[in-house]
Amino acid sequence: MNKFILIGIPNCGKSTLGRLAAESLQLPFYDTDSLAVEKMKLEGPIDFFRFSFKTRFLTEQYNVMAELAQLKDAAIIATGAEVALMPQCAELMKKMGLVIYIKRKPEIVLADYKNSGKRGIVMREINDDKENLIEIDMQEEAIKLYAEESIKYEALANLTLENNGSKDEGLEKLIELIGKV
Repeated sequence: MNKFILIGIPNCGKSTLGRLAAESLQLPFYDTDSLAVEKMKLEGPIDFFRFSFKTRFLTEQYNVMAELAQLKDAAIIATGAEVALMPQCAELMKKMGLVIYIKRKPEIVLADYKNSGKRGIVMREINDDKENLIEIDMQEEAIKLYAEESIKYEALANLTLENNGSKDEGLEKLIELIGKV
């Protein structure tokens, strides 16, 4: 098994830790979300939002995983949160290499996201009294939604990395896990 596939909820550290570990270990790094967006030639967050809920984006995620499965050399691969929940991708990942679940408490992920000052795409809807707008941050909703699927991530993973500390602590743990293989 020469590929290390990182799965988990949005903002748990898959891409950040994966990129840093790959740099430290001098391995190639691939991010399935970025590769799928690039292949689809999406222009920005609105395009990504429109396509992320459609079959085309999920199909492209699978296509990216299938291409990465053909790589001969070792690599670190960060997946989109939905990839591990797609049965055909999960099956492919198990054959490709070692699946590592980056587990971070949802309340920490949400706090980190809120403290970052970043805002995802915001939907607005009028509440029942038709006076006040309710704002729904789609990134927050995605974090909450995928956190409910944690049992599926755990079932797929060969290893779990508890990532509830700092970025440096998470990176050290990931490098240690990879080094043991």
